[in-house]
Formats: sequence, structure tokens, C-alpha cells
Amino acid sequence: MAPVNTGILFLQFSSLVNPHALSKIVLSALQKVDKLLYIKVKGLPMSETKVSTYNRIVNQLYNISSRNAADRFDTRVVLTDFRDSLIGPSVCDVNKLKTSHTIETILTTSLENSYAEFLENKRDGITSEVLHIDTNFKDTGIEHQEKTQNHIPNSADEDSIYDHVVIGGTFDNLHSGHKMLLSAAILRCKKSLTIGKLWELIEPCQTRIKKLQEFLVDVEPRLQYKVVPITDLYGPTADDPALQLLVVSEETQKGGMKINQLRQEKGLSKLDIYSISVIDDNHAGAGEENKISSSSFRKRLLGSHIKPPKFKSKPYVIGLTGGIASGKTTISKRLKDLGAHIISCDHLGHLAYKSGTECYRQMVEYFGVGILNEENEIDRKKLGPLVFSNKDHLERLNKMVWPEIRRLYNKEINDLKKQNFQGVIVLDAAVLLEAGWQEDCAEVWVATIPKEEQATRRVESQLSNSDRVASANVVICSIWEPEVTAAQVLKAWQYVQEFLEK
Repeated sequence: MAPVNTGILFLQFSSLVNPHALSKIVLSALQKVDKLLYIKVKGLPMSETKVSTYNRIVNQLYNISSRNAADRFDTRVVLTDFRDSLIGPSVCDVNKLKTSHTIETILTTSLENSYAEFLENKRDGITSEVLHIDTNFKDTGIEHQEKTQNHIPNSADEDSIYDHVVIGGTFDNLHSGHKMLLSAAILRCKKSLTIGKLWELIEPCQTRIKKLQEFLVDVEPRLQYKVVPITDLYGPTADDPALQLLVVSEETQKGGMKINQLRQEKGLSKLDIYSISVIDDNHAGAGEENKISSSSFRKRLLGSHIKPPKFKSKPYVIGLTGGIASGKTTISKRLKDLGAHIISCDHLGHLAYKSGTECYRQMVEYFGVGILNEENEIDRKKLGPLVFSNKDHLERLNKMVWPEIRRLYNKEINDLKKQNFQGVIVLDAAVLLEAGWQEDCAEVWVATIPKEEQATRRVESQLSNSDRVASANVVICSIWEPEVTAAQVLKAWQYVQEFLEK
């Protein structure tokens, strides 16, 4: 049977006893599905009260999947049966499983049960398959994972359940590490789970919130979820007296301690803290972390085309933009070395300021002769404080300068066309998006660094990283070593060359 996009694997609790057999079952299921595999465990004992037991099972399932599946494969372990066993079905009872993606195939390990009737969102003509497992199979990765698990000190009892739980993180490119963190929180939560999400990463915040909410509802739809964007370490933990448990990863444990210190200073009760271990990343490349992390996923996306070009033309115009200290100038130099013709809009801006131009006349008329130097040229040092401290003045200046810069770069592009230039032109412009010049470009490349890395004064008058990334075809980040940035630029450049040759 050819692989389908989405499937579900039903496991019996009894099959979880042997970790090596379980690994073989999950591996076999992964080979039947291309994109998304739901895993649902049935037959759990109603007398089980150990949250930690179920948590280890869920972690094991995500560990197996992350080791054996493709880099961006999506696995979702449904938690409803686990919570029914822990809390009791009288409190939370679900008869049917409603998934956000349509189930195309059902995978089981025996013919004893037919689960199609329990699925609310299934394809017409859904298929079923019994997986045949080699019981002699032994997964050495399981042993390695168990041996390398570290004991992490917690202030929370690992088997306690709380009414109100909180977690925080980037949740950028939702991966197995995130899912283990979320699952640990859900299994320990009875009523509401608050999730704080950080801004300013490669995925826009609203995109991450949408993906996170979809995952949460898929694995346990009966909890109350509060997903809130945050801009600092503390988020809702700083002020919400109802919160009881904070779930963190081992690398953010110190942050949990800082949160409790702040809560004590505000007269709030300390949160119990439960930490989970991070897991190894079998797909880690050079310069990437050995653990599964958002930063590794972001590194793999950087330099890739996250959106296709708008059109194909010769010459081919790429708009390059980025904020102060974003590495845009270095990227522009690398593109020049690769053969691109660079048009510096900053240089064209200097030409627009020259005496004798219409732009010069308008600027002197509006701002006065006080902006001129001894040679009667516009002195940017005198002009700067006037416009960056007054929004109206800045908008008026832009209306004078931006059209002239656009006229100048279009003239340069047309001159290159007359010379039969067929290559790539890079329009290097800090205000590319603000000025609307992306309309003249086949694609947009954004140079970015985390917000805290940027110079702070004039940056506030510019677009945010999130705003720029939302318009980007390619994102390049220069916070790592120069060779990492160079590799991102080369990856994007090679895509363009291949695209133009098609």
C-alpha cells in the first residue's frame, strides 16, 4: 500500500511494556505515512494514578518518532485516554476522536478491533492495515536514550495534578521537544493550561499560535487553553495568582527560579516547577545543536525560499532589506562576489540630496536653510534629529526622497537592460518594504538578527523583524559565524540560479 499523508496508529497499553517491540511498531507505522501520524493508546487501566508512567510512555513515542522519521515529520500522541485514566472518565469523557486533519488510514497490531467508528474526521473509503512486527527486533537507540536520561531535580511531585498550569517558549517550528513539554503540562493539568509565546522569530507569532492551538486541540480538546504572546521572561507568571505549576525544559530551569523570585517579591505564591529532559537531534548538521531545538530548525530554513518568487525576468531583481546592524551590508558584498549587480539605495539617497535636484529644493523649502552645511549641501547630521524625533517630519521627508530614489534605481535597471545585462540585480534598501519598492522585485531577502542584538534608538522607527519576515521569500540571519551566513547566502543564490535556468 502506497504511503498516505495522514494516518493513525492505535496501540494497546499492553504493547507498551517492551520498548524494543514498541519501537518496531512505531517505525513500521512511520513507513506507511508521509506527513502526519496520530498515535492513540487504548486499554489503559482505570486504576493507574502515576502521571510519570504515562509521561515516560509519551516521551518514548516522541523519541522513537524523532529518531526515525524525516526531519519535518509531524507526530501527535493523543492524550485523552491517558487523562481519562488519571482523572476519571466521569470528569472528562470523549466518545469520538475529532482530528484537525482527515485520517486516511488506520494502523493496528491486531485484527481484534476496528476503530473507524471512533474517528469523526476520516476519508471516505478509509483503509486499515495490520502491522506485522518482528519481535526479535532490538532498537539500540532506546537503550542509548534510557542510559543518557539525566535526573533533573524538581520542586513538583512528578505524579501531582494541578488545576492551573503554565508553560512558556518560542514554539517556533513546533517539534518533538515542544510536544514533550506540552504533553508533560497537559498530563499534569486538570482545568486550564496557559502558554506564553515569544515574538520575533522566523514564523510570525500568529502562525505559531495557530499551529500550537491545532496541536493542543488534537491531543486533548477538553482543557481550557490560554495562548498569549509575551515579550519578556515572565509573561503571565508575573501576575496571575491562580497559577500553580510551571513546566520547563532542563535548559530553562534557571528562568523558572527567576519567575518564583519575582512572584515572591510581589507577594504571590511560588510555583511548583517540573522540568523535562531535552532529546537528541538525529538530523543535526554542522554548527547545529545536538538536541532538538527551534534554533536548529530555524537554521535549516535560513537561506531557503520560504515563499516562491513572484515572477521570472531578466535581469532578475532581488530586494535585500534589513534593520540596523542586521548584517545586510555583508550579505550584499557576498552577493556581489557571486556575480550580482548591486544597487545601493543608500547611495542613491545621497544623490537625491544633492543641490540642484527637485528633492533638494523641496527639503530646503520645508526644513529651512538650517539643514545646510558651509557648501550649501544638505547636512544629514543636522537633518537627522529633526526627522527622527518628529514622525510628521519623517513622513514628509520620505515623500520627498523615496520617489526620487525609485526613479534613480529604475533608471539604472533600464540602463543595464540596454547593455543586455541578463543577470541578477540586488536592490539593497533598508526601507525597501516601507517605501513599497518590493513591488519592483521578483523576490525579497530579509537580513535579520534577534531584537535584543540590535541598536535600540532608531530601530524603533523601523519595521520589526516579524513585519519584514512576513514579506520575505528568503530570511538570512547573521548572528552566527561568518561562514554560517555565507552558507545561507549561497543556498539562496543557488536556488535563484536553478530557478532562472528552468
